[in-house]
Amino acid sequence: MKITYIVEDFSENGGVERIVTEKANTLATEYGHEVSVVSVYDDKRKELYHLDESIKMVHLGVPFADKHHGKLIKLISRTNTLMTAARRLNKTIKSLQPDIIFFTTTLGALLLPLCHTKARKIYESHLARPFTPYHRMFSIMERKADTVVCLTNGDALEYSNACRTLVIPNFIKKPAKRVEDYSVKRAIAVGRLEEQKGFLPLIDHWKEIALLHPDWHLDIYGDGSLRAMLQAEIERLGMQEHITLCGRSNNIMDVYPQYSLHIMPSLYEGQPMALIEAQSCGLPSVVFDFDFGASDIVRNGYNGIIVEQSHYTSLIKGITTMMDSEALRRQYGDNAIAGSHAYYKENVFGKWIQLLNPDR
Repeated sequence: MKITYIVEDFSENGGVERIVTEKANTLATEYGHEVSVVSVYDDKRKELYHLDESIKMVHLGVPFADKHHGKLIKLISRTNTLMTAARRLNKTIKSLQPDIIFFTTTLGALLLPLCHTKARKIYESHLARPFTPYHRMFSIMERKADTVVCLTNGDALEYSNACRTLVIPNFIKKPAKRVEDYSVKRAIAVGRLEEQKGFLPLIDHWKEIALLHPDWHLDIYGDGSLRAMLQAEIERLGMQEHITLCGRSNNIMDVYPQYSLHIMPSLYEGQPMALIEAQSCGLPSVVFDFDFGASDIVRNGYNGIIVEQSHYTSLIKGITTMMDSEALRRQYGDNAIAGSHAYYKENVFGKWIQLLNPDR
């Protein structure tokens, strides 16, 4: 079978690009499908995720839309960008002749109705619809897509006009290591350094936590546009001895076991890979009850503590409760590992194979 994935920008090196790489490589190497990946935007940054040599990588080279001028100019630029992307994509699809096309993220949703092909069209929702840019323009995509695949049940409810919806969560590989020492007084938070992830207010409130637990340290892994701002805030608060921005890690699954507590203060998510991965390594988590996916993964009082969204008094209490008890961290960590089995690749990937071969 010929399978094509459409991504906005493979050089973005984020969660979407990583999971697409995993799926594309698996379908090509383990199932023998002819796979191609199409990256729309013209981006010269280094691509960090490695596709198998059998996979055809196509760059459409579409220039980014204008982001710096007035509303009218930006609207015209975005419209021209979309039309250019549609023309180049249709030409590429005519050449590739796929049997099935997977469209991802916002641009994929807008391009799907403009793609003229007899191939099956599948839209993958990687971010909860209410938080996806231009999601109000997705109604045509809903009617044109053969299937909309969501990460969570909550997001699937947002596509009520779709011909068909499926819920297939992100998957992880079974970790090679797990937390062994729950006496370690180190907490970890992982994610892009953007407003969505909630790191700035976490830093602001860590001073209260440090008063109660001065021997605990918070490490934040990730990179993004807010890095300089976050570092400046750490220094303004005099928290350099308590909080460290560690940058991006290429082997985060080997990093998690060095900690005994995971914190996720996100405002919203699609389905948080960092949360699933941290849990799979045996880390108990303290998280906001964000839309969507937090309550699918964390059971309050079982494998972590889940608190009302943006209620920082409760978040601080949850964090300090976990810091107070090594035994509780170990108990919740053991439960986290047990619960994470549902997200192992071998327990999820069969759903993608069934989608490819619905008659089997």
